[in-house]
Amino acid sequence: MSLDAVSRYHLIRIITGLVPLSLPAPLFYLAHFWGISVYRSHFGSIAKGFGLGIMVELLLQLLILVSVLVALVPKLKAKLGLVGALVLFTAWAMFPDHPIRGYIYCFLMSVPLLLAIWLAQWLCRLFAPQESVHGC
Repeated sequence: MSLDAVSRYHLIRIITGLVPLSLPAPLFYLAHFWGISVYRSHFGSIAKGFGLGIMVELLLQLLILVSVLVALVPKLKAKLGLVGALVLFTAWAMFPDHPIRGYIYCFLMSVPLLLAIWLAQWLCRLFAPQESVHGC
């Protein structure tokens, strides 16, 4: 089975997108897991108002969903829009009741995804044939 240049380019773009975009979710989980003890040591008990266990699960699932969508979407503006929507939802859910957690979770939702998008584009440009590097 032979792929033409456009099909090969799209396959390379998706594969080089899925690899780095699979990293933000485990990083989020590890940062959340280790960050709880740091938060408790600096700010006391974590149960102020309502429990965030379900919210953190929802944020992790949304991060996984957005990571897959970002890997499949070809346009950079659409990718940045998806990341922005995720950060806005996180800010809406956390502020004003939990401002410190809001800053941390907004950071965890944006920075690893943006770095993964940059790495995916770099890998796409590295592995894609030169004649078809018009949209990495």
